[in-house]
Amino acid sequence: MTLSDIREGGDFVIAEVRARGEIRRRLLDMGFVRGARGKVLREALLRDPIELFIQGYRISLRRSEALQILVEDMNESNQGSE
Repeated sequence: MTLSDIREGGDFVIAEVRARGEIRRRLLDMGFVRGARGKVLREALLRDPIELFIQGYRISLRRSEALQILVEDMNESNQGSE
């Protein structure tokens, strides 16, 4: 699943960044590294961009950028253990 699939209020863990070039470097510099935990804080009216909390920062990403980040949905995995 990609970061773009996580809904507002959802928690996630980064699995892989598939972006290439400059955008990859910037995402990694901002804390989008394997194992980092984050939360989708809110979505814009038309769902683009999305605001995230990761590594102690609030970051806004375009959906096109979020599509290049593979994540594990922590809310989904927690529901199975209840």
